[in-house]
Amino acid sequence: MREGYKKTELGEIPVEWEVKKLKDIVIGKGEYGIGASATEYVEGKPRYLRISDIGDNGELLKEDIKGLEEDNYFKYLLEENDIVFARTGNTTGKSYLYHKKDGELVYAGFLIRFKINSSIMDSRFVKYYTQCKKYWDWVKTVSTRSGQPGINSKQYSELNIPIPPLKEQQKIADILSTVDRLIEQTDALIEKTKELKKGLMQRLLTKGIGHTEFKKTEIGEIPVEWEVKKLKEIGEIVTGNTPKTSEPENYGNEYLWVSPADMGEHKYIYKTNKMLSFIGFNKTRKIPKGSILVTCIGSTIGKIGIASEELSTNQQINSLICNVKYNNEYVYYAISYNFKKYISFISIQAVPIINKTVYSEFMIPIPPKEEQDRIANILSEIDIKIENYNVKKQKLQTLKQGLMQKLLTGKIRVKVS
Repeated sequence: MREGYKKTELGEIPVEWEVKKLKDIVIGKGEYGIGASATEYVEGKPRYLRISDIGDNGELLKEDIKGLEEDNYFKYLLEENDIVFARTGNTTGKSYLYHKKDGELVYAGFLIRFKINSSIMDSRFVKYYTQCKKYWDWVKTVSTRSGQPGINSKQYSELNIPIPPLKEQQKIADILSTVDRLIEQTDALIEKTKELKKGLMQRLLTKGIGHTEFKKTEIGEIPVEWEVKKLKEIGEIVTGNTPKTSEPENYGNEYLWVSPADMGEHKYIYKTNKMLSFIGFNKTRKIPKGSILVTCIGSTIGKIGIASEELSTNQQINSLICNVKYNNEYVYYAISYNFKKYISFISIQAVPIINKTVYSEFMIPIPPKEEQDRIANILSEIDIKIENYNVKKQKLQTLKQGLMQKLLTGKIRVKVS
C-alpha cells in the first residue's frame, strides 16, 4: 500500500477520498422518463431526449432531432446537475449530463434521471466517472445478471463512486472539461472542412476549373470539353472472392483482405480486420495498388476506398482498375459524388445489390487528364486536412482516457489552492 492511500471496494484511493453510492450524492431517487412517442421536432418547443440521441462519450447528438406532442411533460424537463442513464438493451450504461446550452430537453422512458447534489458533488466529476473503464466494468457485471441487458433505478443507486473533496473534484472536472473543449473544437473543424469539401466537389465535378461553356448530358450539365464515360470504359472491374474459411492456411498476416467493415473511414485502405496468407492470397483475384473499391452488396452499399497496396477483397466489393490515362483519385471522387445517382439501379430484394454488369454501366464525367489531376489535387488537399484533424482528435481522446484513468482514481493528484 502506497503511503497516503487506502484500500476500498474500488481499489486503492487517497486517504482523503471516500467511496459513496450514487444514492448518497443525489437529491431524491432515480426517476424514469416519460412514455411518449417521438414526433417531428417543432422549433421553440422542447426536444425529446432518447437513448439514440446520446453518443458513446455522453454527448448530445445533433442528427435526427425529435419532439413530442405530450402536454404533461414539465416534470420530465431536465435541469442543471441532472444526469440520465440508459436502462435497457445494448445501450445500457450510457449517460448524459444535462447542460442548458443544449436547450429544453424532455427525457424518454428508457432513461433514468438522477439529480446530483451540487453541495457535495460536482456533477461533471460524476459524468467523467461514467466514461471510465471501472464504471463500464460495473455496468457489464450488473447488466448481465439477467437474460436481457438492463440496469434499473435501484441498481444504479448502488453504484459506487470515488469521492474526492469538492474542490479537488472541481479541479479534476476542469482539467477533463478543457480536453473535451479541445475535442469539440476539433470536431467543429472536421465538420467545417467536410462542408467545404462537399461544396468543392459539387462545383469541381460538375463545372470544372475555368469553364464558361457547358452542354447537357445524360448525367447533367458538364463543360463542353468533358466527356461522359461508363466505368467499364475507364478500366477493368473485378469482383472479389473469399478463400475457404474451413482451410486455416488461407489466413495469416501477409496480405490485406478487404470487407465492407474495413471501408468508409479513410480514403486509402491501409489495414483490414482479416488478412490472408501467401497461400490464401493466391486463391483470390488480386487488386493492384491504386484501384478503387466500392461496396455493391448489403446495408453498407456505396462505401468507397482506394487500395494502398496490392490486396484482395471479398465478393461484396467491386474494384475498378483504372487505365493509365485516367487519374484514379479523380475517378474515386467522381464515383463518390455521383453514387447517389446510382441508387435507382439497386436491385430491390432482401439484400440490396448492384451486380458487376450493372456497375460497369455507371457513368461519370471525364475532363482532360490535366484537369483531372488538378481537381484530384485540390480535393486531396482537403482530405489531408480532414485526416490531420481526425488524428488530432484521436490523440486528444487518448489523452482524455489516460487522464481519466489517473485523475478519477487519485493515482495522480491535482493541486488545490
